[in-house]
Amino acid sequence: MRKIATHVAVTAMVLGSVAFFGATSSGASTTKATPVAPPFVTGNKYLSVNVDTVTGAGSPGVVGGGCYLENSFIQGQTVVFRMWGIDNATGGPLTGSPLAKANVQSVVIKDLPGVSPNPVMAYSTRDGYYTFGWSTSAKTPTGLVPFKVIVTLAPTKAVYKTIRVKVGSKMTTVKVVVQAAHGPVSYAYSEASLTKGTGSLPAPSMLTINAAA
Repeated sequence: MRKIATHVAVTAMVLGSVAFFGATSSGASTTKATPVAPPFVTGNKYLSVNVDTVTGAGSPGVVGGGCYLENSFIQGQTVVFRMWGIDNATGGPLTGSPLAKANVQSVVIKDLPGVSPNPVMAYSTRDGYYTFGWSTSAKTPTGLVPFKVIVTLAPTKAVYKTIRVKVGSKMTTVKVVVQAAHGPVSYAYSEASLTKGTGSLPAPSMLTINAAA
């Protein structure tokens, strides 16, 4: 699985994801390949977010036991959700516990059929992003899955610095805000179209559950 350790790595992945985001690895799964989606990065002034899905290791029909980018699954397979992104205020990657300087308060997936309570994604210090494995079954409804991923940044304190300025004929020291404080700030990533018209992907590139043979 992809490892994201720095802002540079995150940016490189975002810019270089045209060729593989939403793609199906040839011969890696019994699921049918779907059109490749464009890179999908969205958010607000506080954070930029990207989400994709891969096959879970050990899922029926997955060759080699690895994780492959996929958005078309068969009942009984494990859908692994992955979320990564950037804290726009600092330019650093979105990180979570157990890192001491984690900047994300929570990542929650909503609207997964038959799943309650809403699952919370866990941060992987090894891979550098958030994941959650959804084990589907013969009872999992088929069709498009209009899930949402709610990413909430942890509150921050204001950051100040002192500078020397000239007031009249004299120099004086003043304190200025480098980074404004904010409370918990959330963004909802969604593959399905939201009320505000943001966060939609073409239907062929959305997560789909297909009936088992």
